Amino acid sequence: MGARCQERWDALPVSELVTLDIESIAAGGDGIARHDGLVVFVPRTAPGDRVQVRIERGRRFARGRVERIKRPSDQRAEPRCPHYTRDRCGGCQLQHMSLAAQRVARQRIVSDNIRRIGRRDVALPTMHAAGDAWRYRQRVSLALRHGPDGWKGGFHRCDGDDIFPLEDCWIAREDVMALWRDVLRGSVDLLPPGAALRLTVGAADGRGSVVVEGGAAWPGATRFAASLPESVAAWWVPEGGRRRRVRAGVEGSPDASFSQVNPPVGHALLQYVEATVKAAGAKRVVDAYSGTGALAAALHVSGVAVAAIELDAEASAHAAARLGRPSRAIAARVEDVIEEVLPADVVVVNPPRGGLHARVSAAIERAARDVSALVYVSCDPATLARDLARLPSWEVDTLDSFDMFPQTAHVETVAVLRAGSAS
Repeated sequence: MGARCQERWDALPVSELVTLDIESIAAGGDGIARHDGLVVFVPRTAPGDRVQVRIERGRRFARGRVERIKRPSDQRAEPRCPHYTRDRCGGCQLQHMSLAAQRVARQRIVSDNIRRIGRRDVALPTMHAAGDAWRYRQRVSLALRHGPDGWKGGFHRCDGDDIFPLEDCWIAREDVMALWRDVLRGSVDLLPPGAALRLTVGAADGRGSVVVEGGAAWPGATRFAASLPESVAAWWVPEGGRRRRVRAGVEGSPDASFSQVNPPVGHALLQYVEATVKAAGAKRVVDAYSGTGALAAALHVSGVAVAAIELDAEASAHAAARLGRPSRAIAARVEDVIEEVLPADVVVVNPPRGGLHARVSAAIERAARDVSALVYVSCDPATLARDLARLPSWEVDTLDSFDMFPQTAHVETVAVLRAGSAS
């Protein structure tokens, strides 16, 4: 969470005042308009708005800040969360739009990126939704800054690096917010010393998780862990280091840390991918970036031999406990072992926001003749599009989006590709 709606305005020179018509929504959630041959990005606007905007020109585009809404769009809605307007919270970008309008905007973000960056002519993806558009997140990431008055925690404002104190997040589950407040009240002084940290809190199935990122040393780790409820597991990611567990919590499972942000939509996505793989008649599957092995386990019990690749050793060990021969869990970087596990009938990739490593896309491209389908699960349309451009031997067969992050500009997408001539 916390995408910024624009650059800091106090760093910009005096700008000009113009009237603009908002045409669409950009990947980061800003409205898009045009003025004097330049694309203008205007946060907190909706397609159909006519707005008076103060703009600052750049060489290739301009940024705008709304001074007045002259004609509001019929796609607008009243933001529910007080932080959105009062504090210009950067955690959400689209609360000012109706849910239906948000979904259309996310569909267009996906197709526009694939056309522009991936050089593929695709239609709007099918949008899948489930559950509620509020109180759905079972994990949130927050920023902590240390100053003269101690730690301050919350989200970034959308127009700067400042952190505002978070009272509540209306898209987070109430038990997640309760854990966040517990940490602030009883454990914040035991965090790693330093000026800035990142804290991710989550709750799932009666268990909680806390992941602390930052700091070179953590002398208070044991006391911090002891201050948490018994059901809460804790990890630390030191600067430049790998994640390490500081408290096991219930059953010692890493699932709470790797669980989907939005469980109903995450379940629908998992079922969709599982059904897609089974429909291909796959007997051997590569599940790359497999996490704790939820998909691999579901395929394995159906008689599919799965090679589940995951860098996090703890998550890979959990996946291994779910699998048996002929399936296997491999704790490694995908780019280091992908050549060893190919070919396969189907390859599933679910990379982080940065997308596929170039060595991974190159290996999949070379294996095009021997793999019947590639299922790409993406949390970033831009990196999905970039990776499609690196896979010229593959056609986009189907494109589906899942409304995992209502009120934001983020979207989860599943692209199913078949080997053939690129479209």
